[in-house]
Amino acid sequence: MKFCIFLITSLYFGGAVSVYAQGFDKGFVAYMIGDYSTALIEWRLRAEHGSVTAQANLGNMYEIGAGVIQSNILAHQWYNLAASNGDITARENREALAKKMTAIEISKAISLARKCMISGYSDCE
Repeated sequence: MKFCIFLITSLYFGGAVSVYAQGFDKGFVAYMIGDYSTALIEWRLRAEHGSVTAQANLGNMYEIGAGVIQSNILAHQWYNLAASNGDITARENREALAKKMTAIEISKAISLARKCMISGYSDCE
């Protein structure tokens, strides 16, 4: 009987943990093997649900052009969102990136980030 309870508990909680972790791990694994379209899809989903790490990762993808058209504006937008949610590295990346951008580009990025935040992360570029 103890074994049966242990097995059911393990399956229930183990399954819940692996399903939760799988979403982010799938994006990370996809990124690491160069499957950027899957990483982009996974991280966008997580970013829309407020994942700071996913937001910062999207910033990196746009900064270096990994599977997307390189865009300092979109990179700044995603780093700004992550930084606004407490990610220190994203803040540092945003500040370094801003040094390579014009004032108009930075203004556009800030406007996009604001629109994204107001929409609850559903209307993001």
